[in-house]
Amino acid sequence: MTPSRIALVGPVASGKSTLSAAISAHTDLPRVDLDELFWGPHWTPLDMPVFHKGVRDRLAGPAWIADGNYGGEVAEMLLDRAELVLWLDLPLRVCLPRLVNRSLRRAATGEELFAGNRETLRHLLAPDSILRWGPLHHHRHRRRWSERLHPDRTADLTVTHLERPAVIIPQLRRLGLLPAKEK
Repeated sequence: MTPSRIALVGPVASGKSTLSAAISAHTDLPRVDLDELFWGPHWTPLDMPVFHKGVRDRLAGPAWIADGNYGGEVAEMLLDRAELVLWLDLPLRVCLPRLVNRSLRRAATGEELFAGNRETLRHLLAPDSILRWGPLHHHRHRRRWSERLHPDRTADLTVTHLERPAVIIPQLRRLGLLPAKEK
């Protein structure tokens, strides 16, 4: 039976958004993109109480798949409500090329992300760019999830730890979260 509340966590460019969209399409679970709830226009973060209320409201529903890489109160809300955690624990050598390719593609196409925000070449070269932020925080985020999702702290929660790209799709198919491989 497919869990009705799934948290998908992991470092920047590990594939969270792509996988949550695919799982949502296959399972009809409503998708909750935490970045969408966090960012306002002009890459301005919402005030924390507003962000936390938005997360709380969206996670109050009976069914969802939520993706994001937030710690603190948001992580606790997410893990308290989830029935299953999919933990994409991929190394920087996998995530960094994905981040660069994704960001350059978005900048070239002008793809809108959230609240009208777009990655631009100017934005990608800024000191606080995701191209700098992602790699600088990668190991910290992996460490945080490793500590928070340790079996001693998640006895009542099913955690699927995915450490290599090659195992992700087959494992999600086995769990019934993605369609079976076509023959």
